[in-house]
Amino acid sequence: MKNKQRFISLIKKLLSNKQVNAFLLCLALSFALWLSITYSREYTYNESFPISFVDSSNKVKFSTKDSVVTLEIKTNGFTYLANKLYSSNKKKIIIDVNELHLDLSKGRVSISANRLKPLIIRELGYEVFTTKLSFENVVLFWKKVYTKRVPVVNKAQFSFEKPFNKYTKEELLVKYVLIEGDEKKVAKIDTLYTKPITFENINRDIVLYVPVDISNLSAGVSCKTTSIPIKIDVEKFTENVVTLPISVVGQDNYRNIKLLPREVKLRYRVAMKDYKKIYTKDFKAYVVCSGQEVEKNSKLKVFLSNVPTYIEVVNIIPDRVDYILFK
Repeated sequence: MKNKQRFISLIKKLLSNKQVNAFLLCLALSFALWLSITYSREYTYNESFPISFVDSSNKVKFSTKDSVVTLEIKTNGFTYLANKLYSSNKKKIIIDVNELHLDLSKGRVSISANRLKPLIIRELGYEVFTTKLSFENVVLFWKKVYTKRVPVVNKAQFSFEKPFNKYTKEELLVKYVLIEGDEKKVAKIDTLYTKPITFENINRDIVLYVPVDISNLSAGVSCKTTSIPIKIDVEKFTENVVTLPISVVGQDNYRNIKLLPREVKLRYRVAMKDYKKIYTKDFKAYVVCSGQEVEKNSKLKVFLSNVPTYIEVVNIIPDRVDYILFK
């Protein structure tokens, strides 16, 4: 502690000394003069940047053998320091070909360095006095991009926290997406699917974003839509069981037929808000008694009719019944 106080006291004495202050001032002026002389000179240096060509109208995709551009830059020392600091993160140069006014019907073009230079310097975003590019010409190749609108089919599954369930079929809020790429490959694709993932314990109205499955797209075909919003309407449900008599359909050749049993129990689920809409007398349970059915089956399958769309049938007990034919 005493040593620290002595050091601080010594510094104060030195700073209060006129000769020391004069020395420090001369030192600062000398350093400033050295900087001015050193960095007022012209500097020449090379910088390399990745370069790519894009089409903002998305009509074509470009490729070039010259994916890196090296610039020989001449500038003064102060600008050199600023430029080096600015380019330390290796900014990528992106040229929009629409500014070059190319004839896109050809598929190949040679572009001179002088034509590209002002666009490159503008992309760099800092001052450059004289610039020389590493190439005299850059050869650009491209293929026309074809687009197609295709439907999306949902493959995702949804499970619900009891007593909730979906009230209506899930709705894709985006039903079509655009794919783009090679004409022949694009023409072969007529449908895309969501990924077959499962969302669990849903208990409210919700919009879920489901990823689009692009794993089967051919190389050279892409889809910029990565996910599809799906809307799910959710309600509280209750379960009920009713007993229904079984009627016989198509028994002209078998007028004397006895079913065992004559009734079935129908277990169904319905939204609480629709519970009072249900009239079980409107439900119909029946079996088909045709020659083909009788010959092929020892039991007859039970079918339902007049079941409202807002009812979810859980099961029918039994779903097949025995029968006896009388002459």
